[in-house]
Amino acid sequence: MKNSLLLFGLLTCATLTAQAQKKKPFFWGVATAAYQVEGAYQTDGKGESKWDFLTNKVGITQFTIGEKQTANVSINMYDRTQYLKDIQLMKQLGVNAYRFSLDWSRIIPDGSGAANEKALAHYDVLIDDLLAAGIEPFVTIYHFDYPAVLLQKGGWGNPDMPNWYINYATTVIKRYGHKVKHFITFNEPYIEFFLVENMLNAQDTKLPPKEYYMSQMQKAHRQLMTNARIIKLYHDLHLKGEIGLVLNLNPAAPWDTAKAADRRAAHFQDVLINDLFLDPIYKGHYPKMALDSLKKYNPDFVAPAQDMAFIRQHKPDFLGVNFYAPAIVKGEDTPMSLKWLDNNPDSVKSNVGPVRPVYLYKILMRLKTEYGNPTVFITENGTGFKSEDVKVGTKINDPMRSDYIRRHIDYTLKAKKEGANVHGYMVWSGWDNFEWVSGYTKRLGLIYVDFATQERTPKQSFYDYQKIIQTHKNL
Repeated sequence: MKNSLLLFGLLTCATLTAQAQKKKPFFWGVATAAYQVEGAYQTDGKGESKWDFLTNKVGITQFTIGEKQTANVSINMYDRTQYLKDIQLMKQLGVNAYRFSLDWSRIIPDGSGAANEKALAHYDVLIDDLLAAGIEPFVTIYHFDYPAVLLQKGGWGNPDMPNWYINYATTVIKRYGHKVKHFITFNEPYIEFFLVENMLNAQDTKLPPKEYYMSQMQKAHRQLMTNARIIKLYHDLHLKGEIGLVLNLNPAAPWDTAKAADRRAAHFQDVLINDLFLDPIYKGHYPKMALDSLKKYNPDFVAPAQDMAFIRQHKPDFLGVNFYAPAIVKGEDTPMSLKWLDNNPDSVKSNVGPVRPVYLYKILMRLKTEYGNPTVFITENGTGFKSEDVKVGTKINDPMRSDYIRRHIDYTLKAKKEGANVHGYMVWSGWDNFEWVSGYTKRLGLIYVDFATQERTPKQSFYDYQKIIQTHKNL
């Protein structure tokens, strides 16, 4: 009997140990992107990037904010002296993860040739500094930006673009794969191809029209195929980590549920934003409704069966979910005649309007029930309130941002409790920075940055997020 109890105890301990080893940690973090925070746009042999070109030579921000702004300096996070201070702020905050992107135009300045050792060495040191601080690097290989020389060759409209990307991504993975455990292939293809490029196409951007105006669906499909190729390559290298893809997932809802046109428009918008990328990855096909509706704009697009099988076979190890607000949609007579309503949080109080955290819960549960419950990290979630992001003395009180973050975390943890496979939450962003076409007019950081002096000041939301992390540190 004694021996039996001893054996039972040993087996129980072994089982508990195995379960503990299988349990994934929960990552609390903040997120940035290289172009938005690094600055140093001509340092260490960096080449001109797509966004260097758009901001310096085209003036893309003037289309939305009335003045030309660039990220040539931004918040100077390429400088090690500066980013070491920022790592200390992350430690103070209590995060154990930092999502950041690499700059393709730094690493391979001409897009397709030899790698720049100075840039590779810089990111080597950054990764080591993060690991030494106990912060897990989530490395985004591609976050909207790439060398301008490739832009002039048509970017994703050029059939050679996948090979250029594979060369770059392979360089990165082989260099850092022994110490980086979480890579991200691409950030938000829907935003890149269906929103930003639509805006650029409407302007005089001095780009080669034939290549640049190639259909969005052809470009999106090309990027999904490239995503599958680099995932396969990563696994063939037998590295001890994971590689994933980040999608912006925005459930859509009708402005007026009583109006059939609004309901139809919301359904179509939901399919276009979400199913258009989730379905090929997890189900092996594009949603018919989206393809039928997009034929007008993408008449030459076809999706070969072998492509769809390859995309599904080499799906991401995890899915990054970027969520800010649902798409509240008004429709006219047809699903294609629709418009998003104003999702500016400043136009409403934080408990109404576009701040609807329940929709984050809904998309997480949808991933659980409709898409096989993949491993998920919330890779971006945040907001900016111009009325609050004002420094008064030495303080920035931003209770609406704190409320926004708290309620979205509450719904994230509710979904996790109900079986959604969620293992991390990251705020966009740790710092005020260059917010793409909004330039410096929109602040989304937990840390206020004086863009003239580079001085950092944690906002009240920084301390409120810190308390949330401390409360859930054993999650």
